[in-house]
Amino acid sequence: MTPRRRPFPHEYVHLDAAIRRELVAHAAADGFPLTGILYRPARVDPPVAVLAMHPRGDFSRHYLAPALVGGGYAFFGATTRYLHHDADALHERLLLDVAGAIAFLREAGFTSVVLLGNSGGGSLFALYLEQAARTPAGRLARAPSGDPSGLAEVELPAADGFVLVAAHLGEGRFLLDRLDPSVVDEDDPTAVNPRLDMYDQANGYRPMHEGDSRYAPEFVAAFREGQRARCKRLDRRALAWCEEAANFRRRLGIADEMARLTAAERGIVFRRALQRRYFLVYRTLADPRYLDRSLDPSERALGSIFSFGRDPFVANYGEGLARTMSARGWLSTWSGLASNAALERTLPGVTVPMQMIVARADTDIYPEEGRRAFTAAAAADKSYHEISAADHYLRPVAGTPAPDGTAVPRDPRAYAAEALILPWLRARWPV
Repeated sequence: MTPRRRPFPHEYVHLDAAIRRELVAHAAADGFPLTGILYRPARVDPPVAVLAMHPRGDFSRHYLAPALVGGGYAFFGATTRYLHHDADALHERLLLDVAGAIAFLREAGFTSVVLLGNSGGGSLFALYLEQAARTPAGRLARAPSGDPSGLAEVELPAADGFVLVAAHLGEGRFLLDRLDPSVVDEDDPTAVNPRLDMYDQANGYRPMHEGDSRYAPEFVAAFREGQRARCKRLDRRALAWCEEAANFRRRLGIADEMARLTAAERGIVFRRALQRRYFLVYRTLADPRYLDRSLDPSERALGSIFSFGRDPFVANYGEGLARTMSARGWLSTWSGLASNAALERTLPGVTVPMQMIVARADTDIYPEEGRRAFTAAAAADKSYHEISAADHYLRPVAGTPAPDGTAVPRDPRAYAAEALILPWLRARWPV
C-alpha cells in the first residue's frame, strides 16, 4: 500500500468533495505552456476568481483555496515556467506567465480577477500590476541583464484587486538581508572575515538552543553595509558575464567582421555568444534577526523556515538559498540591488484595491517590513492586518502572546479567510 503524501506547509489538507476541480492547460502571453488547477464552488459559477502564483512554488493546492471557494469564489492556483527551479528565472518573463493566467480566467468568463500574493507571489504580482498599468512603450524593455523583456509586445490584462499574505519585500531584497557579508572569497565557501561573522561568539552569537544572541548596533550596521558590498560584487560579476555574451552576439550580426574571421575564430565567437554563465552563491542564510529578536521585534521563534528547526548556522553553510544561479537570473530575481521585483519600488504604482495581511510569528518576514510596504502602496482603498500567533504559512504558533492584547485565533488560516479576506472580497465583488 502506498502511503499518502504529507502535504507541504503551503498546501491544504482537506477539500470539500463538492468543490469542483479542473486541471487547466493554458499558456503564457508568449505562448509558453503552463498548467494550474481551477477550483469552482459547488453548483454555482461565480463571476469572480482569485489567482495565486509564486515565482517557483506550486500554489495549485494552496491552503486558502478550500475556504475561499467555500465562501463562493473561484480559485486558480497557477504555475510558472520556472516551477521548482529558478536558476535562470527572469521576473520580467514571469510577468508573461501572470498575463497568461489572467487572460485564461477572462476567457473562461470571470468578470473580476483578484490576485493573491502569498510570500514571493506578492512581489511578483506587484511588479505585474505596476507594469500592466503602464502603456506598452512605458514598460520595462529589458531585464537587468539586458535581455529583452517582451512586455511591450503582449497584452497585460488588468486585475481588479490585490491581497498580500505573508509577503516579503521581494526575493532580491529578502536575500540581500541574508547574504553572509563575512564571505571573503566567492570560490571558497568556508573562508571568513571574523569582523562580519554573525556566527562568531565574539560578535554576540549564541547557538540557537542556548537562547537569543545579542548583536551590538555597530556590528549590525557594519553587517548590513557588508551585505550590500557583497551584493554589488556579485552584481558586477553577473553583469560583466551578461555583457560579454551580448557583445559576442552583436559581433555575430556584423557580416563584414565575421567574413574576415577564420572558421575557427567564427566558431569561438558563436560559442561565446551562446554561453550562459552560472555561478555558485554560498552562505545565504545570515540575518541577525534570526537569532536576536530585539531586532525588528515580533512574536517569532528563533531560527528560519529555511533551517528546518536547526540553528541557521547549519543552513548557512548547508542548503541556503539561490545556491546555483545564472548571471541573468541572479540580477533579475535574487539581487536585492538590481531586481525590479521589490514592493517598495512597485507598490507606489499599484492603485487597485489592496489588502495586506502580516503574520506576527513569521520567522522570516517581519511586521515592520509589512508596514513599510503598506505605507508605500498608492492604492486609495487599502487595509492592513496583522495576525497574532501565526507563522509564515499561517499555522498556529503555541505560546506566542500578543503584546497589545490582540485576540489570538485558534486557526489563523480560517481567521485570515473568514474574518479578513472573504469580507473584504464581498464588500467589493459580491457573489
